[in-house]
Amino acid sequence: MAHAEWPLIYFVRHGQTDWNRASRFQGQRDVPLNEHGRNQAKLSGEILHELVTRDGGDPADFDWFCSPLGRTRETMDIVRAQFDDHLPDIAYDERLREISFGHLEGILASDVEKLFPEEHAQREASKWRHRPKDGESYAEVIERVEAFMQEHIQRPTIVVAHGGVARTFRHLLTGEPGDVLDKWAPSQEAVFRFENGQFTEYAA
Repeated sequence: MAHAEWPLIYFVRHGQTDWNRASRFQGQRDVPLNEHGRNQAKLSGEILHELVTRDGGDPADFDWFCSPLGRTRETMDIVRAQFDDHLPDIAYDERLREISFGHLEGILASDVEKLFPEEHAQREASKWRHRPKDGESYAEVIERVEAFMQEHIQRPTIVVAHGGVARTFRHLLTGEPGDVLDKWAPSQEAVFRFENGQFTEYAA
């Protein structure tokens, strides 16, 4: 599907966890939100409500999708609590899980250079192309996320997922290359709006 042919999509990244705060590789580990992350999720929900209202949309007319990990489930619940409307059920899809960092999960980012100097050099050269041992490259994440999108995104959609998944959505929906997205750190208190091949970030 061409970039401009996709319907309107709002994307929310989950709120902060203690591992996010410590800059610890998280990936597919099921780490819960901390209190700051819950506040961020509330802010994202307020922004989303404002955007849907501004755009003249009805939240009941959107499909709502979420990663099955606990931090995204809780974020989704907090986001939806900012709406007074009756909302459609949430669909959880495994393909929206965060990128897997394999053997790096649980390790502080600051320790990678000391523990795995060769791998650190590879990540510094391109996080987009790097594939950790037992983990995923972005090419693999793109493959599963694109399969999800082709199967499910047929009308206006709201997605709550992860930073790595946000990068793949932005790549697939705008065509921006990996060397640009390598440098983008998706906010945890914002809503990303995709429409007509364009990306806009609305931050708190």
